[in-house]
Amino acid sequence: MADYLLDCNHLSAAIRKVSLLRDRLHRERQAGHRLITCVPVLCELEVGIQQTAKPAEYRRRLTAILRNVRLWPTDLETSQIYGMVFHELRREGRALSQVDIVLVAMARQHKLTLLTSDQDFDPIADLRVENWIV
Repeated sequence: MADYLLDCNHLSAAIRKVSLLRDRLHRERQAGHRLITCVPVLCELEVGIQQTAKPAEYRRRLTAILRNVRLWPTDLETSQIYGMVFHELRREGRALSQVDIVLVAMARQHKLTLLTSDQDFDPIADLRVENWIV
């Protein structure tokens, strides 16, 4: 059974008024898959929500989605993996945002598949990535 870590772009697609992704997330949860995100992703999402004409409406849909998506904390091990990922990327002459590095660290730590449409993750070794938005 796969466990999935949702990036901001997937949560953002899921809180749209009409969302095929939201329907898929519901089906996957019903099938027993764990759906996970973290506070840094919610912070990124909130930036976008505050730019909409109806932020309260988006927050209501987000609250509904978070009934099926677990909010996992980061911990000391996450921070240690974060540091390793940061230095791996630096040696390769690459960079990711701080939130994206947190996602890589959490995915590695908990052996999660990252749900993202962001191609910046493609060259990262041992990271399972799927895009359900396409």
